Amino acid sequence: MNKIISAITILFFGLAFSQVGIGKSNPVETLDINGNMKLSKNLYLENPGVYLGSSINSYLMVKDNSNNVLKRYVPETASYSAINSVTYAFTRVNFSGLTNYDTGISSSAYYLTIGGYIIRGGGDSSNVYVTGNNNNIPMYSARAFVQNGTWRLTFLPNHNRVFTVPAEQTQKNIEIRLNIIVYKRDMLTMVNPTIIHNMNANTSGEGTATPPEKM
Repeated sequence: MNKIISAITILFFGLAFSQVGIGKSNPVETLDINGNMKLSKNLYLENPGVYLGSSINSYLMVKDNSNNVLKRYVPETASYSAINSVTYAFTRVNFSGLTNYDTGISSSAYYLTIGGYIIRGGGDSSNVYVTGNNNNIPMYSARAFVQNGTWRLTFLPNHNRVFTVPAEQTQKNIEIRLNIIVYKRDMLTMVNPTIIHNMNANTSGEGTATPPEKM
């Protein structure tokens, strides 16, 4: 016990007056450690300051849940980065649209949103129409939803409509491209609830709803 107290005393005495190296003969920082460190309780960083350097060589630290070890998070070598963008290109789609496409992306590990879309006639034709009454809007919609633990995609005409192409078009089908954004769930601190605002038939308004806690 006395040896432990003496070692701690020497360590803090050294920290107060010079640079201390553990496993290093020539320390370059106040405390310079070369080796593994085990911390059984809490680590507090009081007033660490704001990093003003370049982010090129900066990395996030993440905890490996398999062994509780802090590791450097490197997007280039990770299976998925914090935010991923991918385009799904669906060819030879039926005129009824895309009803239920399973992306295979886990809903317990990721959030998924549709950022944009392109629809056109088969064979790179830009001519595609929607049958039915044009007074009913929207004419079609894109949606991402969860089913059986994975994210699914739909792109459908609304109000009993179907897609169609000109009679002279050779390929009687359509092509749909969906721009998908995938977020790692453990990288988001909070998912805010839906903000509802009653516009009372007005075309402009002012934010009176409760703002999100974090943006």
